Amino acid sequence: TDLEPTIDEHCYQAAVLGDCRTLSTDPDKILSLTSRFRTVAVVTDGTSVPGLGDVGPAAALPLVEAKCRLIKSLAHIEALPLSMANGPVEGIVRLLTALTPSMGAANLEAMSESVSMNVKRRVAEAGELPVYQDRLDGLPVICLAALQNAFKVAGKRIAESRLVISGGEADSLALANFLRLAGAADIVVCDRLGAIHKGRPGPTNWFKEELAARTNPRQAKGSLSKVAAGADALLILAPAQGSGKDWPPALAEPSIILDFSDGGQENLARAAIHGSASPDKPNLLSPSLAFPGILKGILAARARQLNAPMKMAAAMALAAQVPETSLGFESIVPPVTKPNLTEAISEAVASAAAASGAGRLS
Repeated sequence: TDLEPTIDEHCYQAAVLGDCRTLSTDPDKILSLTSRFRTVAVVTDGTSVPGLGDVGPAAALPLVEAKCRLIKSLAHIEALPLSMANGPVEGIVRLLTALTPSMGAANLEAMSESVSMNVKRRVAEAGELPVYQDRLDGLPVICLAALQNAFKVAGKRIAESRLVISGGEADSLALANFLRLAGAADIVVCDRLGAIHKGRPGPTNWFKEELAARTNPRQAKGSLSKVAAGADALLILAPAQGSGKDWPPALAEPSIILDFSDGGQENLARAAIHGSASPDKPNLLSPSLAFPGILKGILAARARQLNAPMKMAAAMALAAQVPETSLGFESIVPPVTKPNLTEAISEAVASAAAASGAGRLS
């Protein structure tokens, strides 16, 4: 009858059941017998869609599907869109934990940075699934690569430089922590109330408390314009509050501004070396510089987590994609279309995963 399986179907089932039988006694064979480590899940709860805010999981689905297409196109790995309802931190953590046997990594998308940071911390405790987020992982990698090259052009060293971050949210904490690992010692983070420092009065939250404890060693106080005057680089994560003749602030020469926000071009008008999210300006600071190579490297190493050494390796590989002979005011990051960019970052991330013990493959 039409309901009876064909011989080919019987053979296919027999072959698959053989793999199932193997995995039931030797779970490590999942590396070679399944597509788990060729697949990334792109997960959203729809709470932070760029330009729209909290519009819910259904409205965020087109964005997540587009990210999956980008991952497939740029990294040549599979990507699964998952848009989930009822997404407090506990729910998202349960989902990712439950789905761990099916995927090699998760990419949090259109989800607030504070929620994403909590999710990443909670999932990392289990030590089985790497979790990536553009603002918390990719932005620090791109920023450090751009800064390293900008300082080469300027004849400066990051360890001796004064950095100011405009933002004050969870992504500012992720960036400050990463820059500190790279040797930056003098970092001041500003929000709409000015410099974040110990004992500052007014509203606060857990990541601003951590920023107060880990940054601003000189306990600088005052507005962004005041604090940034004379700084070696201004890193803008959120639209900066400034206008008039005092904006942008008078930075140390040659001035460096990296603008990851959607702010106006006045942020860049007086900067000798600048990068932005604007595709019609030099030094495009696109998330696509980071996520394809990082995700591909995670899967290549069969990594259990995305750790600081892996991200540091990604930053150094990204910076190296601009040869020293090509470095200049308008050339501190490579174009996203540069041949072998993804492969170079992927190889660096996979090697760092193996060396740091995060990879399942040696």
